Amino acid sequence: MKHCIFGLFFGLTVGIAQAAPAHVHGEARLEISVDREQLVIALESPLDSLLGFEHAPRNAGERQAVQSMAAKLKEVGKVLVPSPAAQCVSTGVELDSPVLGGKSEPGGHNDLDARYTWRCAKPEALRDIATGLFADFPRLQRITVEFAGPQGQRAGRLDARNPRFSW
Repeated sequence: MKHCIFGLFFGLTVGIAQAAPAHVHGEARLEISVDREQLVIALESPLDSLLGFEHAPRNAGERQAVQSMAAKLKEVGKVLVPSPAAQCVSTGVELDSPVLGGKSEPGGHNDLDARYTWRCAKPEALRDIATGLFADFPRLQRITVEFAGPQGQRAGRLDARNPRFSW
């Protein structure tokens, strides 16, 4: 019995460790999920990809850069645009990062996590997401995308030349 419990714990721990994304400057991750009429997108990015630094803001210019980043990321209609035919309405934006509180984690590799939610009147018409992140954040070069929804699972990659993910 002890071996079974240890094996289960070890298997889960290895799975979680392998699933953890790497912190790579210039890259970000989007996780898109569609469940009935709800669309949820999680964004994870190193702060360097969005700000050019990852430490707590040290001066007025860096504090302004953090405020500007947060304001841009809250502009849902520019950051992420679901298929217009799906008639999705934003129901929330949550931003989480140590620098938003004026602090940062030791080690200097800080991220920003964002969560965007929509309610779609015609979810069957939801076919893609376009992003304006590359225009607003020129240090961002690539976004890895993972999708899960009624149409199955898909993965892809976005860049400035290809800012739309379709499923």
